[in-house]
Amino acid sequence: IHLKDLQLSARLEKNLILIDSFKALSGPGQIEGTALITLSGWRVTGYQGSIHGDNFQTVYFPELQLFSSPNLSFDGTSQKLTIRGELRLPELRIVGTQSHTVVAPSSDVIREGRAVPLAKSSPLVLDAQVRVLLGDKVFVKVAGIDAKLEGAIDLSFNRFDRISSRGEIKVVKGHYRTYGVDLEIVRGRLFFAGGAIDRPTLDFLALRSIGDVRAGVTVAGTLQRPVTKLYSEPAMPDVDILAYIVLGHPLGSSGQQASLVAQAAGVLLTSGQSVALQEQIKNRLGLSTLEIQGGAGGTVSAMGYKPLQVTPPGAIPAAQQPGITETVLTVGKYLTPQLYISYGRSLFTGSNLFRLRYDIYKQWQIETQTGSGESGVDLYYKLEFK
Repeated sequence: IHLKDLQLSARLEKNLILIDSFKALSGPGQIEGTALITLSGWRVTGYQGSIHGDNFQTVYFPELQLFSSPNLSFDGTSQKLTIRGELRLPELRIVGTQSHTVVAPSSDVIREGRAVPLAKSSPLVLDAQVRVLLGDKVFVKVAGIDAKLEGAIDLSFNRFDRISSRGEIKVVKGHYRTYGVDLEIVRGRLFFAGGAIDRPTLDFLALRSIGDVRAGVTVAGTLQRPVTKLYSEPAMPDVDILAYIVLGHPLGSSGQQASLVAQAAGVLLTSGQSVALQEQIKNRLGLSTLEIQGGAGGTVSAMGYKPLQVTPPGAIPAAQQPGITETVLTVGKYLTPQLYISYGRSLFTGSNLFRLRYDIYKQWQIETQTGSGESGVDLYYKLEFK
């Protein structure tokens, strides 16, 4: 931020420093205030004052822009600081992309040769109780969420790393966009019930409306452990709910549509819920396997039979993937317990690969394959470890 037109008017009287006024401009707003400082032999023994402001540009980064209108009073000594009042945020904009949190080592990990730093403690005791109110221009646009917020929370803390909060923040209007799907946030609330400020309780409902059908997700729990569930009006199986969210209609017999729904399940739901729903998709289509493989052979999501061999059924062996970065949908089915067929198709280039595998005798398998520009026969010997 750029401060300008700084002004300070102060007087020294015996053992007092009287700051009659101080003022600073930043952006479209300003802050001002007064203070009284008590001295003893040029040592500060006490102080008190107030800070007021309107639309003061407090933070300005590409990903975070904050304007504040404080109305605070403070007093204290060299050992303790007390803060009371209200902080209104007329404008707050948070813009960014979903970040990947770095996993920190456990607190009991000790690195050889490195001294353990002593815990730092501030000599100043804080006693702060501040009410924070959100204004009319509070927007969040991050990780697929585009929302306008309102509400107020009461903050209490004696250390900056231990802030407790009580209040509620609501989504006035907003959307959640992911995987090409635009869901309207029809209900969005964060409850602060007196615990840590980074652990609010979530209550969100995001829907997509198609005719008389409304399909979407609910989010509950906390920020650290959100619980996502599928929701629809009228009620329907989870597979159809997700199909309405992604496709706008119930799931048909198309394997490519099933792949889109399966990938969306991995994005919208937790891992356990995603696996269960993908299993429903596989059963709905009558398949033995359904998997989506992308990025040099990395599996995005898979379901069904998992053989105990290097190459799973339907997957393209690594030796036959010379640096590809395309996404391949593979569907497969056991015609008999010994005979398995699969068909794989690139979702981008249109290339395809057809496989047929037959269990010859116990651990021996023969597999033939043919497709765009390649064909061959492989003989496998399978080892099972129990």
